[in-house]
Amino acid sequence: MHISKWRTPSVAVNIIPQGKMASQQRPFVLTYKSDEIDKLAHRAIDGVRSNKIKPVDYEKLRNLAAEKKFSAHKTLLKVKKFEHLSKQNKENHLLKQHKLVWQKEFIRLNCMRKRIQSDIENHIRDNSETGICSQMYQEFEDYQTGLENDFAQFKKATTEPVWNLREDLQFWMQENMADLRLGAPDAVQKHAEIRCMVDSVKSQQGQVLERLKHEQTCLEQELKMGEMGEFGSVNMYKRPHIDQGIPEEAFDLECPDEDLKANVLKEFIYIDEKYLERLNALEEDHEWTLSHGQYGGWDEMDHFHFVCIYDQYTHDLANRRTLIIDRIKRQVPGKTRPDIVEHEHWWDTYKFFNQRSRAIMSDWARDRHELMEKSRSVFMEACVAHELEEVKLEYTKRQEALRDALYDQVLKWREQKMEAMDLQATIMENQRAEIQRRQAEELERESHRRKEERKKVKEFQDERSQKQKEEEEAHKQRLAAIQRALAEQAVYDRERIKYREEQIQRKIEERKHLEEEKDLEEQEKEYRLEMLREKVRVVAESNPERMMSDTVAWQARQKEEEAVNIQKPLFNITGFTATQVTSDNRVRLEQKLREAGLHTSSYARQILSQVPPPQPPRRDMESKVFKFD
Repeated sequence: MHISKWRTPSVAVNIIPQGKMASQQRPFVLTYKSDEIDKLAHRAIDGVRSNKIKPVDYEKLRNLAAEKKFSAHKTLLKVKKFEHLSKQNKENHLLKQHKLVWQKEFIRLNCMRKRIQSDIENHIRDNSETGICSQMYQEFEDYQTGLENDFAQFKKATTEPVWNLREDLQFWMQENMADLRLGAPDAVQKHAEIRCMVDSVKSQQGQVLERLKHEQTCLEQELKMGEMGEFGSVNMYKRPHIDQGIPEEAFDLECPDEDLKANVLKEFIYIDEKYLERLNALEEDHEWTLSHGQYGGWDEMDHFHFVCIYDQYTHDLANRRTLIIDRIKRQVPGKTRPDIVEHEHWWDTYKFFNQRSRAIMSDWARDRHELMEKSRSVFMEACVAHELEEVKLEYTKRQEALRDALYDQVLKWREQKMEAMDLQATIMENQRAEIQRRQAEELERESHRRKEERKKVKEFQDERSQKQKEEEEAHKQRLAAIQRALAEQAVYDRERIKYREEQIQRKIEERKHLEEEKDLEEQEKEYRLEMLREKVRVVAESNPERMMSDTVAWQARQKEEEAVNIQKPLFNITGFTATQVTSDNRVRLEQKLREAGLHTSSYARQILSQVPPPQPPRRDMESKVFKFD
């Protein structure tokens, strides 16, 4: 910090570094004092030589920073590794669940295929003997044979030449790889020609594949447009066609009373109007569903995959919606979770709309048929009554009453049907509400599960932070205890050293006193011995001849040595010679293992324990050291 001018003595500037609390930092007190001018001047003049400034070891600081960075990088790598392992375990768990579901679906489809194939074979076997069917099956076999021949010709014309070319190219590359690496002109030119030929073959194969794809599309469109297209997933939800209005059969019925016939025939129009109102109301309720088309705004194949996957996961499966969404995201690329949830909602409402519309259409057809039968019976009864009226005029009033009664029956039947229709509408509405309730419960369970998971994560983080704080506090307490123990130990060690020094000094003085006493004793002992030597000392005469002559023992030894063999070894040999030692196979094997550097391994010990000695050892010389190896 640069200060351009000294302020008054009462001015103090506190600078607190960013990110630190004021209570944890000591402020810089820049208070003017007259005696500090000389100190600052001397410090500026001395510079680095000042005793207040210590040199900084930048190399040590760089190494320390590099170690910290490396440690942090290792920690980050470990965290990333744990995250990767966690994601991988989660991915493996999901794939395992998908695999179990797909295995069940595969077993079901395989059983269905076998059953259908068995039915076809039984049908062919039962009907192949008849005239028309035998001719038709014969045409099928001829067509199948023709397809196989065409496929064989196609394979021979397209696939086999490509494989032959591939084998030839592999052989040529193996033969000319060295020339290509060295850059031989002929090999490089030939390699360029081969690349041109391979590109030409690729273009031809691409044209063939495009033509086959076009033929496949045409065949699929032809199947969809023909009678087989009626069995497709889209046409399964088409409404059955119902002829509206009064049927011609009802007009052809004979009825003597025109008013009765007109009233009864009006019931057909009334029924059509009621059911059309119900269908229009249903379409208005599902306007959003119908506005998305037959596939909910998705591609046909994407919708087909969605339906197949949705049917594979049953409602009793745990975590069903999560598995369905994960599977669709994997199999239908480009679809996000909101898109899948929206399409799922559309599919549920679309299925409900089709089920309800088919139920309404079936009820409509049934009611028209029942009304037709009821009209036929009523008209028949009216004819019988008219015939009776022609016979008996007196029963005119009774005939009118009977007519009213029959019409009342029709009205009563209509009221019953209307009541039944209302009950069915109520039941379907309750079912729809139940479906919505289950969806809401499922969404609520999903949200509750996510809240529980977030709560568990938060608890885990809080517990971990609390545990870290406790460990830090424990470390601080342990450090304080160690410091107190070290201080007490230092005081005790100083007292102990002082006591030991006093003991050593006392022992040195005692040892010096003992040595002095021992020297006095030695001097007295030597004096007494010298007095004894003086008393027992012998004074002999000088005899040089005896001193220089041989002794009797020496003469006896010379006589013995004259009779000894000079070639006899000096000492008796009780060991083994080098030849005898090297003749043992164990010694040679140990030398080879030592040269190979394997003499200290367990393998060498096991091999050496299995090699027999040249001679079997005596029982008392048998070793039991390697008994348990």
